[in-house]
Amino acid sequence: MKANLKYFAGLAMVAMFTGCVSGPGPVTVGGSDDFGRLSTKIEPQDIRETVEHMTESLLADPGVLDATNGERPVLDIELMKNKSQMIVDMKSITDSVRMRLIRSRQFRFVDRSTAGADIAIMDEQQQLGLTDSRKAVRAGRQSAAQMYLTGELTEMSQQVGRVTDRYYKFSMILKDLRTGEIVWADEKEIQKRTKRPLL
Repeated sequence: MKANLKYFAGLAMVAMFTGCVSGPGPVTVGGSDDFGRLSTKIEPQDIRETVEHMTESLLADPGVLDATNGERPVLDIELMKNKSQMIVDMKSITDSVRMRLIRSRQFRFVDRSTAGADIAIMDEQQQLGLTDSRKAVRAGRQSAAQMYLTGELTEMSQQVGRVTDRYYKFSMILKDLRTGEIVWADEKEIQKRTKRPLL
């Protein structure tokens, strides 16, 4: 009986110890010492705040206003790159940035992702004979991008004792193709800190 009690007590101790060390511990955002129960991953709220920050920064920048010179230049947005270890829907982020800039009415837009479909529709108009040839759209008349926007997500981490800081950084650049100049650039950093349990 005593042997059984020792055996079960040992199992209980192992289970308790394993439970203590298995989890990453509580997490904070922004590097504060107030640890809560959040994830070290990028959350939808982080994405929303980043998109808002970046687009507002771009639209309010005096350099962008000077470069547009009161006009609405044609803007192309490249699919933003993910250089972090996280799986992130970069197309969704790119689309959100595009939508906010479209609603600003400061730019006109081209979309290279539909170029193949555009050509197919123009060929169909000309070859099938179902469209007035005088009104059919011909290749070579589409607007060319005058500016283009690129962006990327990077990640790095640093551990000191039981505390691990994880940094995510969104950076974006707006370039004027007519002059080759970088008109605007900005970045937003998201810091999350996790603390390993003592045991």
